[in-house]
Amino acid sequence: MELLFNITIFPGMLYFLAWTVLLFWFFRKFMAALHKRVGPHFNGPAGSYQTLFDFTKLLTKESVTPSGVNPYLFSLMPILAALIAMLPSAFIPWTPSTTVVPTEYGVLALVVLIGIEPFLLFLSGFGSDNKYSFLGGIRILTQMISSETAFFLAALSPALLFGTLNLQTITESASWLSFVVLIPAFVLYFIALLALLEQPPFNIPDAEQEIVYGFYTEYSGTNYFLLKFAEFAEFMAVYAGATVLFLGGYKGLLVDGYLCFFLKMLLMAMVMMAIRAATPRVTMKQMIRLFWQYLVPLSLLNIAWIMLAKIYLLGGMA
Repeated sequence: MELLFNITIFPGMLYFLAWTVLLFWFFRKFMAALHKRVGPHFNGPAGSYQTLFDFTKLLTKESVTPSGVNPYLFSLMPILAALIAMLPSAFIPWTPSTTVVPTEYGVLALVVLIGIEPFLLFLSGFGSDNKYSFLGGIRILTQMISSETAFFLAALSPALLFGTLNLQTITESASWLSFVVLIPAFVLYFIALLALLEQPPFNIPDAEQEIVYGFYTEYSGTNYFLLKFAEFAEFMAVYAGATVLFLGGYKGLLVDGYLCFFLKMLLMAMVMMAIRAATPRVTMKQMIRLFWQYLVPLSLLNIAWIMLAKIYLLGGMA
């Protein structure tokens, strides 16, 4: 019964659906305040009708399969992308007693599953038989290869500091001193996750002004909804990963629990949305230069800093 509860309710399908609706509503409200948009302000209580209208429109539109595509690949990729995006949640310690798949290699499972998602989105563009979708997919792979080195090195920093790949142990070992030591790694992680999520200023794979809508171009209806669902599910995976690795997970100032975990994820969402509203899109050349010329060397320097801090500040903790 507990496994069934985990799969269907928390942290399962219903939880992901609730997260997607809440984050989508919060995203529209937050951006409306920054951009002075009318709909999310006045359509229903707190603009909630706007979110309802958007989801209804997505689910009732016809799903069109273009002629010339492989229909199985075209229709399978959105489903697979959504499923893979939800898998990291199984390894996250949401509360002291809620981890669906407790394992000593939780950090590796987290970064590997997050790293698979961009490749599935590339296959979505590749299977669309559309030059703009294919170009968007190629941009995803280029962006993934450029950003994942910095992302992985930053995500492994807590494992090096605490001497374990177990996410539960990392959460329990977190302290204010370890948080200060991990601040550079957290900044690197956050910048890299913007690129992995294709979020501004790194929304290069779906640049509407250049390639229509990138790998999304040929998708509509339920298939498009599944791709957007996968996107918001991946948001939760990387936010939850950052919360566990750098921010102490469910640990709070006064009370430990899921509420502390959720508020930390929501804070990261707000920062990401503020960056989205305030920054223009960079070019592919600028993105590649940023990661390979600056962030990857900084990530290697951060590893050296972690080892020095472990020996001299934290007493060489095991």
